[in-house]
Amino acid sequence: MALITDGILTHRLPWALVLIGVFLTIAIELMGVSSLPVAVGVYLPITTSAGMFAGGIVRWLVERRVRSANRSLAEIESGPGVLFASGLIAGGAICGIAVAAIAGWGSRTGKAADWLAGAVPLYHQLGWFATSAVVGLIMFAILGFLLYRTGLRRQ
Repeated sequence: MALITDGILTHRLPWALVLIGVFLTIAIELMGVSSLPVAVGVYLPITTSAGMFAGGIVRWLVERRVRSANRSLAEIESGPGVLFASGLIAGGAICGIAVAAIAGWGSRTGKAADWLAGAVPLYHQLGWFATSAVVGLIMFAILGFLLYRTGLRRQ
């Protein structure tokens, strides 16, 4: 945002690129696709966009199920699914801060791995599985399922 403000104030904003973005947005909207998710998908890295895409799929599945049950979509807009999703976002942010703090502490002292091994006794017993992407994928699937079930519940 600062780049855009600075470009406008100094008269050095590449207006050709801005106009390309405007016309692409108009074309996307005319095709019946919401332009904001497309813009977010283009702007953010795939690691961030993938989680948002998965959340969008869960939302679409919940909406489809709610429509078939003749319930109103307004009901799920303020339902427990939105609260659960908000909690997941906040929890992810807090965990990100905790991981950054541990990594920062570990890079200063060189003892993060030793501390982690002492704090999590199963770390050595699980071996490669403790750091495997399979564990993360399984947890991601479980959270997606819980989000789906929570989104279907009535208030």
